[in-house]
Amino acid sequence: MFPELQNTLNLLDRFIGDYPVFMYLTDADDSIVWLNRYFSKEFPEIKTGQPSQCLNILEPCEAVCEGCEKADPVDTPGAFSRTIYSSNKTATPGTSYLEFFSFPVYNREKQNLGTLRVGFDVTQSEEMKDQLRAKEKRYRAIVEGTSDAIIFIDHENLIREWNAGAEEIFGYSTDEIVGQSIEKIMPAELIEMGELTYLNSEVRRRGVLKKYETQRRCKDGKLVYVDISRNEVYDEDGDSIGVSEILKDIHARKDLEFELLRTILELSKLNELNEILYRIHDELDIMRITLIAITAGQGLRFNRAFILLADQENKVLKGHLAIGPSDEDEANRIWTELNHEHHYLRDIVQIYKIDLNGADKKVNEIVGQISVPMDSSPHILLEAMERRRVIRVKEGKVMGITDPLSMVIDDRSLLELLNSRDFVIVPIFTKKEQLGVIIADNCINNREISGEDVEGLRLFASLAGSALENARLYSALAERINELQSAYKQLEESQEQLLRAERLAAIGEMSAKVAHEIRNPLVSIGGFARIIERKILDDPKLKQYAGIIREQVENLENILNNLLGTANPRPPEKRTVDVKQLLEQVGHTMSHVIEQKNIALNFAWSPDEQHTILGDPKMLYQALLNLIKNAVDALEARENEAEISLQSQIENGQVVISIADNGPGIPPDQMNKIFEKFFTTKSQGTGLGLSVVQEIVNSHRGTISVESDPQSGTVFRLLFPLNPELSNVLTP
Repeated sequence: MFPELQNTLNLLDRFIGDYPVFMYLTDADDSIVWLNRYFSKEFPEIKTGQPSQCLNILEPCEAVCEGCEKADPVDTPGAFSRTIYSSNKTATPGTSYLEFFSFPVYNREKQNLGTLRVGFDVTQSEEMKDQLRAKEKRYRAIVEGTSDAIIFIDHENLIREWNAGAEEIFGYSTDEIVGQSIEKIMPAELIEMGELTYLNSEVRRRGVLKKYETQRRCKDGKLVYVDISRNEVYDEDGDSIGVSEILKDIHARKDLEFELLRTILELSKLNELNEILYRIHDELDIMRITLIAITAGQGLRFNRAFILLADQENKVLKGHLAIGPSDEDEANRIWTELNHEHHYLRDIVQIYKIDLNGADKKVNEIVGQISVPMDSSPHILLEAMERRRVIRVKEGKVMGITDPLSMVIDDRSLLELLNSRDFVIVPIFTKKEQLGVIIADNCINNREISGEDVEGLRLFASLAGSALENARLYSALAERINELQSAYKQLEESQEQLLRAERLAAIGEMSAKVAHEIRNPLVSIGGFARIIERKILDDPKLKQYAGIIREQVENLENILNNLLGTANPRPPEKRTVDVKQLLEQVGHTMSHVIEQKNIALNFAWSPDEQHTILGDPKMLYQALLNLIKNAVDALEARENEAEISLQSQIENGQVVISIADNGPGIPPDQMNKIFEKFFTTKSQGTGLGLSVVQEIVNSHRGTISVESDPQSGTVFRLLFPLNPELSNVLTP
């Protein structure tokens, strides 16, 4: 049968020619009986008739040696087999990989006569497989060596691959997690929000999803922030088989971001409070704003806050002001209302006022009971203030301080007084002195006081200390300015007095000369004018001219008397004076002028009362005359119904003399100047009339006042002590 098979193979060899096909035939003893031309060409050292040997003819053997590492052990006789060999014996340079198929040869009696082996060069395929295996090895090394979690998830959202990085981040081993749903590591709230559906849809739509930040849950329940990148995974036919997910742990970065954000927020709050307090100079307002900032939602969010200030004069640390609701419902109501309409701290401090009789009544009753003598050391409040240290009380125990500190206030514990076992005490101080302390707690909602809360409170207290110091400096500066202004005013007054004295000295000197040079001629002129006025009976014109001369002489005498009285005022020679009679005499003196100017002169007093005072009748006469003359001058501009009223009445043991006119009144800007010497609005006035009146009234222990209105006119009131016991009435 072999010759027939060999002839068939030779015929076949002619057809396939130089095709890269290796064929050889062995007999039952495994010796080569035939091989094709391509085999002979590639393995020229192999001949027919020689036995099959491992390295030379690629036959498997029991001993595994180099070059046959990929060979199967020993072919099973009479059985079909497939084997891949590596060889350096071919004519082609380098290592070749050959895949041989063994076909047993039988006779008709089913006896095994030998084996036909057919081989093909699979070097390129094997090299590609080697490369793939190398890549897979590198990929495995990378995947297992990275600190990031790398997960493969199928379309059922089941985890199929789980690397060492995933185990490190989430705490689950591969055996624990593979086959589980990806929802096992997702927070429940994100599952409810449909995050997984969103991720799947985005990957299906775009094929990839990068840098998606979210949270995942670890085996111990802790949440970590991760950065997720997702890619669709396809098989060799291009069909999607799932997604690969790379999760980077960004918890440290997020912590840093949150810390930075918190720092920025705290600095923003601090800056906003600083801007608010910078413009405030009232201590109570500073305390109010500080307390609001400590408790506001836009501030530090403490439930309650108390300010205690040191009273250095009485040597006691005493509660001053507090803020805080009585219960959680009230707290929610207050801050919900404020936060709904006002989003900035500066708005809230302007709107919210501490209600001592309402929402803030209870806490202010508490702070009002806190009073600690400064010699009570070691006391927890004094320790915080005097040592300038922050003290944290947690669960009723002082944290971080081993020395025993008293909490007793008037036989009551501070814990009992505050009704709180968790609070913080921070000092308020400046560079020069300790001002007090702030106590803050969260006894309403029991929110834990964090280290950030304590640091924020310390910074707010520092700002409050600076603001209080500035307020006190501002107050001291304002007081100093007032002192300087007062001193400057006194200096101005002294200068005015000096100038007045100089003017009076000049007036005195001039008055002495006037007394000698003018008085005697005036007496003569006045006397002769009166004689002429009496003698001329038949010539009204001359009689009128004589009267005018007499009046002008009287005016000149009055001016001279004012000048002399101003320069050298004499003390009053007091007698008992009947005020009513004195007013009638002055009115009679001015009656001629009053009648000429069509002015009505009215007198008003009770005829049954005796209006007597102790005074100098001549000086009082002069004062009343000056006032009536001023009233006449004031009525010059009135065309009709001009009126002067002279009144005397007794009020509270005093005689009140009133001289009133219905003229245009005194302008408001001149009211405070009318009694100044030499102040006048008249073109020919001396400005001495009212100043003389004031000096005369003052010398009689009286007072003078004036009321003026453009509609009703002007009223001068002179008040003198009543002297009803003296009966000797003298007139000028």
